[in-house]
Amino acid sequence: MSATETIIYAIYALAVVLPLLPGLLELRNASDDDPLKIDASYARDPRFLGKSMRNKVIPIMKETAGEDRVPFLNRKHEFAHVVDGLESGDRSTIDDIVLSRGPFSVGDRSVLLDVYAQGPVSVGAASRLRTLAADRGAVFGPGTQVVRWIDVEGDCAIGGGSELGQSVTASGRLILGPDVRFNRLFGRPIAVESSQRAEIRALSTGPILSTHASDRRRVKAMSVAQGETIEYDIVATGDVEVGAEATVTGSIKAGGTVTIKERAAVLGNVVARGSVIIERDGTIYGHIFGNRDVTLHAGALMGDRHAPKTLHASGIVRLIEGATIFGWLIAERGGRSLAEHSELDHSPKELRS
Repeated sequence: MSATETIIYAIYALAVVLPLLPGLLELRNASDDDPLKIDASYARDPRFLGKSMRNKVIPIMKETAGEDRVPFLNRKHEFAHVVDGLESGDRSTIDDIVLSRGPFSVGDRSVLLDVYAQGPVSVGAASRLRTLAADRGAVFGPGTQVVRWIDVEGDCAIGGGSELGQSVTASGRLILGPDVRFNRLFGRPIAVESSQRAEIRALSTGPILSTHASDRRRVKAMSVAQGETIEYDIVATGDVEVGAEATVTGSIKAGGTVTIKERAAVLGNVVARGSVIIERDGTIYGHIFGNRDVTLHAGALMGDRHAPKTLHASGIVRLIEGATIFGWLIAERGGRSLAEHSELDHSPKELRS
């Protein structure tokens, strides 16, 4: 073998070995063989957007004496109007960001940009806004259009036929009228307006429940008989149905659809590759993760008022009048509140109609 060939083979060997050298040294020294540290207590704050806005605008309000129009966060073409309070009539168009130390109120068919109010908020019907944060509750008329988000300290009421943009969150009750379109919601609770308002109030003071199952049962599919109590987790490759007035003290994981019949209860979580359906007065006290649609019928309850849960649907979420959720709702393909006797259309086009 010539000297030239030897050099060529040596360069080739180095090209192969050098990339592997760090890994080989790590295998020998094992300097990072400790387990990966994960903060099990971490939880994303559903009200992050509203709190972040407050952190930015409150210093502006403190630095502004009285009422004035000031530059807003170094944005070239936007200004903030700092006021002690604002009340405007129908068809109001407000081109500035409004920062109110007191109440904020506009009439029907108004157009707004961003609003922060330290007092109560009232927005008239068929109005349009970009973002809004309120510190003492808020009421939005029917047909409200939200471009981005709303965050409310206290209770928030949304009129029927509204479109809620990216998210609406509230530290208190979030009450929706019929035919409201949404993507992400948070409230304690989220409830769809019902003529039976006493039912919603009763649910908000419900008992503290916790899971007790210590066993697990694997099955192809399962139907829990009416009135039966199951004291174990259910893991099924197919569908699971919990019969009327039955109770599952554990959690359910299903490869198909999970149906909770009338007045039945699941104390743990429900995870389904298919849809999740909670019929009238049914209850799931844990989290819900559905790979397709999730539907809560009249009187259905999800979550725990003492420890808010998450409902996540990869498909569509339908909330029938009288349904109640304690916690965070995420609908990847959109959600809609419906009157109690509405016909359910299970196709995606229903959210575009």
